Amino acid sequence: MPITFIGPVCARPGCRCTIWKDRLCANCWRLARLFGKDTEMFAYQPLDGYRDERDAVELPWELWEREADTRGLGLADLFAGAPTAHRYEPRRRVR
Repeated sequence: MPITFIGPVCARPGCRCTIWKDRLCANCWRLARLFGKDTEMFAYQPLDGYRDERDAVELPWELWEREADTRGLGLADLFAGAPTAHRYEPRRRVR
């Protein structure tokens, strides 16, 4: 009986290996770390490179919209980060 499903695959276009860490397979993750690239951004670089000027990166908008809805935020607020809960108050000098 052939193996038909091995689990989720690497997020990098063109790579069919299984996920290891940060949505990348072990080889892609190590390659990103070797060149000092952010692993989340490295997932958007195609394995075989960009073929022409019309070869665009497909962004996971549906995933981001679901995450924003889950947190009760707008899409822009999701990328802006969480607001700080407290204001800065300088420490008093003790004499």
